[in-house]
Amino acid sequence: MRRKATESAARLNFQQGLMLAQQPPLDAIAGSVHVRFDDQHRQVGPKGWLAFSPDGAVWTHPKRLAAPKEWARVLALAYVCLGFGLVRQREPRTLWEIAGLLVAERFCQEAGIGAVSEDLLHPDVEIPVSGEEPLFRAFVADGCDPALLVWREALCGKGMTVFLPAEERAGTRRIPDWRGLLADGIARGVGQAIEKASGRIVATSGTTRKLTAALKAQRRLVNSHPLLGALAIGFDLEEDPRVCQLHDIRVAAIDVGSRTIWINPAAGLSEAECLFVFAHELLHAGLNHASRRRGRDPFLWNAACDFIINGWLIEMGVGSPPTLGLLHDTELAGCSAEEIYDRLARDLRRARKLATLRGTGLPDLLGKEEGGIFVDAEAYCRRALWQGMERCLMGGGRGTLPAGLVEEIRSLAQPPIPWDVRLAYWFDEHFPPPELRRGYARPSRRQASTPDIPRPSILKPPEEERRARVFGVVLDTSGSMEPRLLGKAIGAIASYAQAREVFAVRLVYCDAAAYDAGWLPPESLLERIAVKGRGGTVLQRGVDCLRDAARRDDFPKRGPVLLITDGYCEPQLSIDFEHAFLVPEGRRLPFIPRGEVFWVR
Repeated sequence: MRRKATESAARLNFQQGLMLAQQPPLDAIAGSVHVRFDDQHRQVGPKGWLAFSPDGAVWTHPKRLAAPKEWARVLALAYVCLGFGLVRQREPRTLWEIAGLLVAERFCQEAGIGAVSEDLLHPDVEIPVSGEEPLFRAFVADGCDPALLVWREALCGKGMTVFLPAEERAGTRRIPDWRGLLADGIARGVGQAIEKASGRIVATSGTTRKLTAALKAQRRLVNSHPLLGALAIGFDLEEDPRVCQLHDIRVAAIDVGSRTIWINPAAGLSEAECLFVFAHELLHAGLNHASRRRGRDPFLWNAACDFIINGWLIEMGVGSPPTLGLLHDTELAGCSAEEIYDRLARDLRRARKLATLRGTGLPDLLGKEEGGIFVDAEAYCRRALWQGMERCLMGGGRGTLPAGLVEEIRSLAQPPIPWDVRLAYWFDEHFPPPELRRGYARPSRRQASTPDIPRPSILKPPEEERRARVFGVVLDTSGSMEPRLLGKAIGAIASYAQAREVFAVRLVYCDAAAYDAGWLPPESLLERIAVKGRGGTVLQRGVDCLRDAARRDDFPKRGPVLLITDGYCEPQLSIDFEHAFLVPEGRRLPFIPRGEVFWVR
């Protein structure tokens, strides 16, 4: 009975995912394909998801239990590959399928169709603007990440292919024009966006929606403010007073993940005030304030960002600030959100009385904070804001855009440097390559053309210089530290230390007490080591252990030292050495660090 219930739930989820995938702009393609269950596993492996052919036959796993959104994403991959004309046989077949599927996945992410299953996660791949052709040529020339091969195999099953050849049927059957169907779907989507921007809003029930002051403000943003026009089209506007009352939204709030902005009609805002409020919420999304919180207090971070945004909007003259009140202080002009946050954190009693557009003590950024740096919805917002700024700057100069806003948009447009790359830079700074010396103590091989001329050979660095290439590691081994973080950080440290010819590492375990493991060669960190501790956290004792070793001339006076912690430690830390911290993404240190901080993902 349990097995039948599982199969029934799997079929139900699949049908719901099938309906989700039949949304514009893929609805025309979805209506022309033939989706079938591969009960005999002739096309799809027992652990796969689906396979499809250029004539529109889509074979799916009959019993896979997955969420409807996950099925919607997988089916949308098939529809997009058909619409792009990618479903054809080309050698090497595996690399061509991976290139085509990656391009289709990018389209689905940008269109917000479905969600990625954990079984189908893969490393990030930089996809060229031109699409699948240059990506395929790069795979052929330079090879493909093995993780992408595993991803493709998870999609279709072991020993199977995603792109099937066209079926041989009796008689002739006309294959639909997949490219034309996709183009029609995109054109209809653009037409609906234009109707939405022009004020002729049609609800899902088919009835015409009243053109309110908030909808007029959205139309004005699209028509008259190129900086925020693309962002304004990408968000749904909700004005249900019952929902606003349920979420305690006094004026407005935004959920970037669902691309929804709520404006409370009970606030009685004019069109100009709605314009200001709408632009305020859009800048929260475009500047990725939700993910940039990095473990800070949600309300204080939201309030700090409000001070910045409101100052910029008033400087640009976008609409009118609402008469209900606003977080704005001319003395904070030129400060960053991080600096304002630190000021607010010094007087928590006063800061808690501040009010965002949502209300007193409540952040107007709704939704769950993601663990990664940027979510897919925020990546869309970041690109839209960048494109809007480019339109504003086409005539030269920066027009009415504040310099701080332009600088922040440009900095967000650059992809963040991965933590391991920044850690490599840190090693390069403290451990430059040893200076090469040549000498005649051991002559080198002589050239055949001049055998009578002795050549100097490269000498190894002196032993004193080689032994000076050391550093310390204070490893937080408290109970709150995740083993995955320990393994990832120690593995990176060991590999970089070996690559830069580090002689030894002084390892100190630290929970409520310090355990000095002594000097270890870097390669021993890659082996299985016995971690001591797993109690509370007092990092100062680990630092003091290295300080005592320095007094005994058993450790360099100035370090360097790497401290690996999850941030759950004492609020003050005194470190005399050159140092840096490795902290998990989404956590924060309870003090202002003097050294670099590497946010480990």
